[in-house]
Parts: sequence; structure tokens; C-alpha cells
Amino acid sequence: GGTSDALEIAGELYQRKKEVVVSTATEYGYSVSKGKFPGRVVSGKMTGEDLKNFLNKYRISCVIDASHPFAENISQNAVSVCQELGIKYLRFERPQVNQKNSGVIYCAGFPEAGELAEKIPGIIFITIGKNHIETVLAKISDKKRVRVRVLPQSETIAQLEGLGLNADQIIAMKGPFSEEMNLLMLKETGAASLICKDSGKQGGTEAKLEAALKLGIKTIMIRRPKIDYPNKYQDMAELINYVSQKNY
Repeated sequence: GGTSDALEIAGELYQRKKEVVVSTATEYGYSVSKGKFPGRVVSGKMTGEDLKNFLNKYRISCVIDASHPFAENISQNAVSVCQELGIKYLRFERPQVNQKNSGVIYCAGFPEAGELAEKIPGIIFITIGKNHIETVLAKISDKKRVRVRVLPQSETIAQLEGLGLNADQIIAMKGPFSEEMNLLMLKETGAASLICKDSGKQGGTEAKLEAALKLGIKTIMIRRPKIDYPNKYQDMAELINYVSQKNY
């Protein structure tokens, strides 16, 4: 879990009398899930061995991987462990953004995103979360050009301060953000470029791109990691109906 997709899937299956356990990596994800899902929720990052123990402990017969498109470690672990234990693995992959913005520059990873931003003069507005921010910043010579939008969590702000950013450069707010809100932030910060991930419509990517397009801002889009998912669904209803008909 850890995404709105996961909670929607879990809620639907719970209503259909399925026994569901939602697992999140973070305490924040846990608190959000507990507030919206009436069933069992557990939290904590898991290695492959941790996941194996978890699946055995709860006698899991089917794993639905509805994690974020960029949470590649847990997805790879889940595929591997499910194959080892003979457990059904299903992936829900939210659709990618259908991009019509000619101002978008695609790149394969976070270091390349930083390198591309380094070459575009002006303020760089970064909306990629905290996990890979250090990798991107390492490629930008003048850190004063950077503005970062992150969740309003104390450890995240402390991390950014440790990387040399100050209060003027950090926007700590919880999304999702509308196109209008993105437009306002990009305009107020004087952004010349935007770095974001292809997190899908649910992740607010479309709203960012539309705002950047209206302002003529170059967008650097980080492509999703390439993972060979077995049993991948992009239609949530189809996935829910499949599981509902099985003896899981």
C-alpha cells in the first residue's frame, strides 16, 4: 500500500468480505490508511526476508502490489518472494500521463534530471519527494537556484536543511495540488524549470504539467523504473473483480 490506489482496492475488497491486510512503509502512510481503511493495517519497511516472514505470518494467499510507481524495491522484492513461496502476485499500475506538452524533457533517472536542470538557467522547482533529492541536488552547482516542495514532516525538512537548503527554498505542504495551486507556486517562485516524476494523474502529475505549460516552463520528467511485473492491471475494477471471484 501507501497510495490512494491501494486504499481504494483494499476498501472494495473489504466490502466484498475479503480478509485484507494493508501494509505501508511509513508511519505517515499508516496513519492515513488507518483513517480510511477499517481493516488491519501494519507499517514498516521490509526487506525480502521481512516480506517472506510477513506473508507466512498472516498466511497470505495473494499479494496485490499497489505501491507507488517509483517504489521499485518493494515491488521487486514482492515479485521475487511471491515466486519463491508460490503466492499469487498481482500488480496495479496506475496509468502513465498522456503527455501533449511539447515542453517536457524525459529522462531515465534522478542524476540525469539534475544534470538537465543544471543546464537550464533560472529557478528549479523540484517535486520528487525526499528519497532521491540528494541525488538530484548533487548535480546542481548553485543550490540557491533550487525550490523544493515536500510533505510537511520534520524529518524531511531537517534532511533538506542538512543538504544546505534554507526556509526560503522549502515549501512544506501536503497535496494533492490542483492546477491552479501549482500555477500559483510556480509563478510566485519564478520557476524556470520543473522536475517531477511520472506518478500518474493520481499523483498530481497532470496538474503540474498543465500549470508549467501555461507558464512556458520547461518540465523535466523522470520516467518510471522498468520492472517486469507479472499479472499487471491498469484497470482497477478489472483487478477487483478478478480477486473477488477467487478463493483468496
